[in-house]
Amino acid sequence: MFACKPLRIFLIVACAVAASAVAGAADTVTSAPEQRATLELTVYNQDLALVREVRGASLPAGEFALEIQGVPERIQPATLLVEAKGRTGLVILEQNYEFDLMSKEKILEKYVGREIAWIQENGERTTGRLLGMTAGPVYEVGGEVVFEVPGRIALPQLPENLRARPTLVWRARTERAGEADLDVSYLTGGLAWNADYVLQLDPAGKQADLKGWVTVENRSGAGFANATLQLVAGEINQVRGGETMVDEIRYMAKAEAAPQVVEETLYDYHLYTVPWATTLPDNSSKQVSLLDASGLAVERHYTVRGGSHYFRGGQADDRQDVAVSYSFENSERNRLGMPLPAGTMRVYGQSQAGKRQLLGEDRIRHTPKDETIELDVGKAFDLVAERVRKDYRRVSDRVHRNTWEITLRNHKDEDVTIDVREQVGGDWEVLQSSVPHEKVSAQEILFRVPVQRDGETVLTYTVEVTY
Repeated sequence: MFACKPLRIFLIVACAVAASAVAGAADTVTSAPEQRATLELTVYNQDLALVREVRGASLPAGEFALEIQGVPERIQPATLLVEAKGRTGLVILEQNYEFDLMSKEKILEKYVGREIAWIQENGERTTGRLLGMTAGPVYEVGGEVVFEVPGRIALPQLPENLRARPTLVWRARTERAGEADLDVSYLTGGLAWNADYVLQLDPAGKQADLKGWVTVENRSGAGFANATLQLVAGEINQVRGGETMVDEIRYMAKAEAAPQVVEETLYDYHLYTVPWATTLPDNSSKQVSLLDASGLAVERHYTVRGGSHYFRGGQADDRQDVAVSYSFENSERNRLGMPLPAGTMRVYGQSQAGKRQLLGEDRIRHTPKDETIELDVGKAFDLVAERVRKDYRRVSDRVHRNTWEITLRNHKDEDVTIDVREQVGGDWEVLQSSVPHEKVSAQEILFRVPVQRDGETVLTYTVEVTY
């Protein structure tokens, strides 16, 4: 028999494999990733990319197999388009996507029920049969069932239909032998991009510099070397369970402030092109500068919000937070004026020592030029709001009358204005108020309440609401 030692498994493949590969080489043309003449990537926001590549190939006459190696694991084979430039008259008869990748477990699974051998450290061979691989290998050796066998596993040949990496295999035919350029394009998952912004405020909080970055992630199962990178913003419509897509691409930022990235109009859309070749290894991310603008005018806002349930007699908080937000116009007169793709914008301020400090972050939507961007960054520490319902009357089943007293205290060393936004709902009328009100919409009342430094302002108002 044999002595049990720590299991060491290596794969030894007989020379017959190499011989068989050479014998079949006349019927198979292989195109490796290194044979790419050009490579273009168009990456969308939502885990999708369009890959276009041109590869040179020397094609035989007649019928043969054409292997395109180095394609992503998450390729969508049904989206493949192929054009052959040359005089060979190439015709694709059928297409296979082979992704049963080679591994120790996969190879052994193909040998279930067959005899295998182990080479011991002294050079002797032990033979047995592989019974199963469901929860690990189970062997029959010398009439006994065992789970571990010392030595190196030796197999006579590699099983069929196993690949070292995903491969497209075409059954093809040509009219004549010759050189051809294969123009191949397809969609793949595993590639996506998003925008990130840094808004750096000046010490007064009234001006800011804006820096934008694009982060591209590649988790497609393949690397892309020396590719032309293009980015499209928005959410395209995809048919789930199929491979068809319809473009509904919305916005893309112009690159006037970032000359290293070129912008162009694509029908009703915008397209970014990085004008240098870039490499995206598998399982990696890359950042590309998007824009750089300075001297933007910004405004700071303080807000207290009331809920619609307050006005039907619902419980109201007696102490509320005062939210802090910043806004700026995305316009040329504000030194910007470019469509901004959706992403996360982080707002930084400066300490008295001039060091950068994070104030908060918010996510922006796709924002066209000449629109306003608003960023909620946190809660004010030195501003306090207290809400008290001074009177409530149910005038009828549908009519409710509320009198509110909202006390605003300012412990900062500067005067501020606090916006009190009340979400009323129904058909409402302000009967009286200590501060002028604005009707922002059919559901919202706005009071702009000035509060002096180290001071206090009390807002009182009565509103009658009909539901």
